[in-house]
Amino acid sequence: MSDVRALYQTTDMRKILLIAITSLFVIACKKKKNDSSCATDVASISGAYKITAATYKANASAAEQDYFNILFADPCQRDDIYTFQTNGTYELKDAGTVCSPAGDSNGTWSVSANTMVIDGDATAIESFDCKTLVIVNTDTNVTGDQLKLTLTKQ
Repeated sequence: MSDVRALYQTTDMRKILLIAITSLFVIACKKKKNDSSCATDVASISGAYKITAATYKANASAAEQDYFNILFADPCQRDDIYTFQTNGTYELKDAGTVCSPAGDSNGTWSVSANTMVIDGDATAIESFDCKTLVIVNTDTNVTGDQLKLTLTKQ
């Protein structure tokens, strides 16, 4: 009888251990919610950014071309920091390798729906995931050319 009781206790312990391990496995493997989009508002977008990519299309049917090294031909322009403040102002800081003369500047910005207005120039927000902001400026009046900038939060 003591052998049966020992076997019963061992079986219960195995069940408890199996349930505990399974529970831990399920909890550890639980998928995190993938929040790939953020609100496109001043509070969410505010912060310091660096332009990490630029592409250009001559018209709607043209192939997209890498434009980063053309737009930022001078290496001292490639490490500049754009800081968008919550008060509607921005500052461009000639950071890292400083150009001569330094290219610091400032201005105003705002957001309305999926449009970011920088110094009065409306630019579409293509995507924003709280870390990467992609904005697209399209000439809708004449050529239909399109400049897309990818800004990465610092």
